[in-house]
Amino acid sequence: MRYLSNESGRTMTRHTKKQEAARLTLCSCRLLLLFFLAFSFCLSEAAAQRATGLRKPVAGPASSDADTSLTPSARNALNVAVAALQANALGDAERAARAAVTASPRSATTHNVLGVVLDRSGRRDEAFDEFNTAVKLDPGFIGARNNLGRLLAERGQTSAAIAQFESVLKTDPSHVQAHYNLGALYSDAGDFAKAVDHFARARQVEPDDPQLALAYVNVAYRASRRDDANSVADWLERKFADDPKGLLTLAIVVAQNKEYDRAVKLFERVNKAMPHTYEVLYNLGIALYDLDRNDDAARYLAEAADLNPAPAETHFRLALIASGQSDHANAVEEFKHAIERQPKDANFHYLLGREYFRVGYWEGAINEFNRAIEIDSDQAVYYLARADASYRKGEAASAALDFDRAAQLNPNIENIEYWQGYAHRVAGNFDLARQHLENFLSKHPEHVDTLASLGFISIEQGRVDEAEALLERALRISPNEVVVLYDYARVALKRRDYAEAAKRLAQVIAKHPAYTQAYYQLFLAYTRLKQADKAQAALVEFKRLDALEKQTNQERIMDDKVRTQQMLGQTP
Repeated sequence: MRYLSNESGRTMTRHTKKQEAARLTLCSCRLLLLFFLAFSFCLSEAAAQRATGLRKPVAGPASSDADTSLTPSARNALNVAVAALQANALGDAERAARAAVTASPRSATTHNVLGVVLDRSGRRDEAFDEFNTAVKLDPGFIGARNNLGRLLAERGQTSAAIAQFESVLKTDPSHVQAHYNLGALYSDAGDFAKAVDHFARARQVEPDDPQLALAYVNVAYRASRRDDANSVADWLERKFADDPKGLLTLAIVVAQNKEYDRAVKLFERVNKAMPHTYEVLYNLGIALYDLDRNDDAARYLAEAADLNPAPAETHFRLALIASGQSDHANAVEEFKHAIERQPKDANFHYLLGREYFRVGYWEGAINEFNRAIEIDSDQAVYYLARADASYRKGEAASAALDFDRAAQLNPNIENIEYWQGYAHRVAGNFDLARQHLENFLSKHPEHVDTLASLGFISIEQGRVDEAEALLERALRISPNEVVVLYDYARVALKRRDYAEAAKRLAQVIAKHPAYTQAYYQLFLAYTRLKQADKAQAALVEFKRLDALEKQTNQERIMDDKVRTQQMLGQTP
């Protein structure tokens, strides 16, 4: 069964997106990129030609016409190589280019053309050597220098690449491709102010190039120049009026920059022009999701999944929406669909585990957290989640170990020392518990729960005076804390001050009449005081509450089991 299909007609309410907040600690899946945008060095065939250096340069002996070192045979071979390259006959182009290099080995042009052919053939290292040789032979050859810079950038040598492109601009301040390449590099480095400046300069030279405009819009938004970005986006909308693929590209750029309202309108236009297209429906669904319009988002995402059920991300998004609406059964199903398609995605397993956790299916949650940890053992959040599930399942020792591991991976987790101490306390590891809780208390001296836990440990270890001091500190901060009052009464019992114990236990019962264990302790106190009637009354009430508590727990366990079976599609 789908979570939401075209025919289902199901209605969903608004999604708070808490589930995605957890997801975002691990994973940042956004809109699906469909086209080659401003994140590489070449966007159009014209730009590709600029990158190759085959266009006639502005200065220096950069073309075969100006290169006096070219022999006639080399010139002819170059013409053959360029024609073969334009026809994408790369083998013929390489043979002709090598013949040109053999005929004129001191010509920068021949080495540059051979580099272009090798680059197009995917042989980047060989191309790099040819471009480098061309620049050494002719330092003023801006086409070869631009090509060299491009390959330096691909190698991750950003500073060296920038130096090459800036050298090009010293020779030719209007060199579009150099400005474009610098814009792309500065954008990748997060320096959007410099990036937008270079793309703006490129657009001054070629104002009608839509790919340069797309690159400009992308970085202008990120440079907080929203008005400038919107102005160019308006121009692109008009430019792409009859080009739905162009509009789709613009919509993706706009959406990536969190201009979701505009993106939705663009995606809707594209959807009318290209109905029942997976990529359009998916991206429209994601943009609507980011606007918290989850009814519409689910409808488009479900249609996308019906058209193409293979991508895991579509099911993942549907699962997030279902989870946000506490539609656990469908959330589980969609998470499972995502895992079937991407079984090695630790985040998918983690979020399925969180879904099981939310309905009290501790075993299922722990199993999924186990898988997440098997895939990626360095994420503290996975250990925290497993610790929480283990603790609720009654496995405090396992929980303590996972809290310890989470703290090793990320010592800055909020309150982690408290949780370590508390889990070790419940597991009976009192010395370890004391160590963690005392460290935490040194930073949070008025944390009542920590004072109470240390008081409890001190009672169990027979350190009665210390326990009393800790519990009195807690009561000064929070006088009505029932658990603290109860342990405070236990201190009196340990001191054999049964009258004081009975008095303190009466305070506990006055504040919490259904505190089962308080009646048992009161029974013990009255027994020691030889007040048989009161002891008997306390014992009767203890037995009544204890039986009721056991019945309630059993009913809750059965309810949890039925709910879990229903969520898993099993018959109770």
